[in-house]
Amino acid sequence: MTTSWGIDLVKRITWGFISLKCPEGVCYGTLAVHRMCFSLSLWHLVLGVLTMGVVDSRHPRAKMQNGYWIVKFLGWVALAVLSFVIPNGFFEFYSKYVAMVGAAIFLLVQLVLLVDFAYNLAEGCIERWEETERPLWRNVLVGGTIGTYAAFALMTIVDFIYFAAEGCGRNQFFITANMLLCIVVSAAAVHPRVQEANLKSGLAQAGMVTAYASYLVTSALAGSPPGEEGSDKPVCNPLASAAGARATMAVVGAFFTIGAICYSTTNAAVKGNTLIRTPSSNTGEYAPLATSDPSESMALSSTGQTSNAQLRQNALRDAVASGALPASALTDIDEADEGGSAGDDEQLGVQYNYTFFHIIFCLASMYAAMLLTNWNSINSEDHVIIIGRSVMAVWVKVITSWLCLGLYSWTLIAPVVLTDRDWS
Repeated sequence: MTTSWGIDLVKRITWGFISLKCPEGVCYGTLAVHRMCFSLSLWHLVLGVLTMGVVDSRHPRAKMQNGYWIVKFLGWVALAVLSFVIPNGFFEFYSKYVAMVGAAIFLLVQLVLLVDFAYNLAEGCIERWEETERPLWRNVLVGGTIGTYAAFALMTIVDFIYFAAEGCGRNQFFITANMLLCIVVSAAAVHPRVQEANLKSGLAQAGMVTAYASYLVTSALAGSPPGEEGSDKPVCNPLASAAGARATMAVVGAFFTIGAICYSTTNAAVKGNTLIRTPSSNTGEYAPLATSDPSESMALSSTGQTSNAQLRQNALRDAVASGALPASALTDIDEADEGGSAGDDEQLGVQYNYTFFHIIFCLASMYAAMLLTNWNSINSEDHVIIIGRSVMAVWVKVITSWLCLGLYSWTLIAPVVLTDRDWS
């Protein structure tokens, strides 16, 4: 959809009914990309509404999430076809105000997941090292920390060599600001007051965040358009005119983008169960322990993760034994075990929030649309569209790197400032 070949193909398939033209010339399917992604976002939004309130696999609408695959595929195809008869004016508004806001929200979700991943990875290595006393995990933790800071130093040096020529003030500012911010964040991670308030802080997490922020800046500079190249202007991106570098950037950028979106969507959707709690409606209907009344939630929280069905059963039996729940609750659990299908681990409660799952994928579709259209900055004179090559994309990546460092810094400062909260 982002090439003239794709536009001609759509025109041939529809016998000329759909002509993707803009007043200033061929727009390389910018609005066509938004139409396809809009249909996908709308379909996930519809599924999110249809699965709202589903608490376990016994609910009649649970099949909307775990079945009817052919029907759901045909429904999305129908929406995709109908999206091409919607006037361009709607998608001009949608791409500028709706999709861009949704993409920004998804970017924030990605950053939260990144910081969470850094903490979980470091804590996992430390826990395994303490449990097994094997030097392997210590070496992984130390080696990984050294590797991330080595990557940070290497990317900073490369940035100064290739993208910080004399006269490239904007690039010099981006590189210098990133270097100083990364040093400040790393120093804060090992500050005595920070480590006293947050025992989980350290250079391992700071190294991962620093490396990712540096990658975003390097990617932004390497993907910047060759607008400043000319006889009387400095060449601030020498890679823009190299055909081999452009092809490599296109392939690497596509794979990294797809991987990042897949990781973010799956993890954010599944971890949504820890962010969303649906109160019981007190209508007499069955409900999982994670979303039932406070006494059940307290019994469950003392056992561990809410996504484990066995822990739910144990917590339910403990609640019945203590008198917090009636004995009929055990009858419901036995009937679910007898009547449920083999391999169904959601009879007593869903493993993740279905509605939140579809909301995340709805936002991810908007984010994909903005990436494929270079944040609505496709140049109609190009014959090959490279993801991330526009001034808008450059600023988005740089600001994202600043937000990433800021978010991680808040996890370090918050326990020091807000001492009345439990940060464990």
